[in-house]
Amino acid sequence: MPQFEQVGVFSSLIFWSLISFAILLYLLWRYAFPPIIEALEDREKKIRDDIDAAERMKQEGQKLKADLEAELKKAHEKANTIVQMASDESRKIQERTLHETQAKVRQMQEDAQQEIQVLHHKLLGEIRGYTAALTIATAEKFLKKAIDDAEGKRMVNESIDEVIRSLEKQARN
Repeated sequence: MPQFEQVGVFSSLIFWSLISFAILLYLLWRYAFPPIIEALEDREKKIRDDIDAAERMKQEGQKLKADLEAELKKAHEKANTIVQMASDESRKIQERTLHETQAKVRQMQEDAQQEIQVLHHKLLGEIRGYTAALTIATAEKFLKKAIDDAEGKRMVNESIDEVIRSLEKQARN
């Protein structure tokens, strides 16, 4: 290898190469590396700040999530309370309506009973009138004479009372 035999030529070249490298290294160290290192440090700081901000946002997000879950739970409880209250109120209204309806039915039954009693007494009065007329007519035919008013009324009342007693006996049986 012939090119390695000329070491003398290369030694000055190696010396100047080392000097230029040292100058280049000094210039880089003095002027190029500080802005690059500063840019890298700024970049590292920005990344750290972004990571810290992301952590804070994550914590805030978790806190908001917990708050929203608590609010949702409260809303569910409130909704359940409202539903329970509405159910209770509905039950009360239903019971009140049932009681009112039962009271109206009882009142209608009482009114019907009174009306039946009134009709019963009216019917008995009519029966008494017909019986009196029938009794007088029968007695007149039987006796073939007219009965005076006082005697006729007494006989009519006795007959009516007797008919009423027999009707009441039949009604009881």
